[in-house]
Amino acid sequence: MTPAPGGALPVLRHLDYGVGATIEDVGPAGLQALLDDGDVVHWSPILAAIQRDPFGVVAGRVERVLPHLDSCGTAAALEGWLRRCRDGFPTAVGGLAELRGSRGVTQRRMAARMGVSQPQVARIEAARNPTLETLSRYLAVLGFRPVALLAEGAEGIIAVRLPD
Repeated sequence: MTPAPGGALPVLRHLDYGVGATIEDVGPAGLQALLDDGDVVHWSPILAAIQRDPFGVVAGRVERVLPHLDSCGTAAALEGWLRRCRDGFPTAVGGLAELRGSRGVTQRRMAARMGVSQPQVARIEAARNPTLETLSRYLAVLGFRPVALLAEGAEGIIAVRLPD
């Protein structure tokens, strides 16, 4: 393995991701190779990706390969880093009703601020699949702006950034 210039991905003889590849392009086997065969300098793109998005694609892939790493010290260090990054990630209060309640806003007051009826607020809070527009309006009343959508899948929990 040789370091790549200018912060690019390290060169692995058996893996070829192309010139413009980012750490998000590296699959679980490539991440495992970087973590097993590299050192802290080679890990920096992985650590940075986890810090940027502790529930993202790279974090999920790292979480999947942790049990398969050759070095117990590497696995323990990465588990600690992942935990620290996730601990700094804001946690949800719960559902929309819990968030509204934690702000001391009644459904009636919420409805007035949103320009809808109180039963409509109840339907929004109970909805399994509200639109992003509806969620944005609801959250804006409480002083929030959605910036990402969390989704759970085979690779763990990922955060998808919403357009500004």
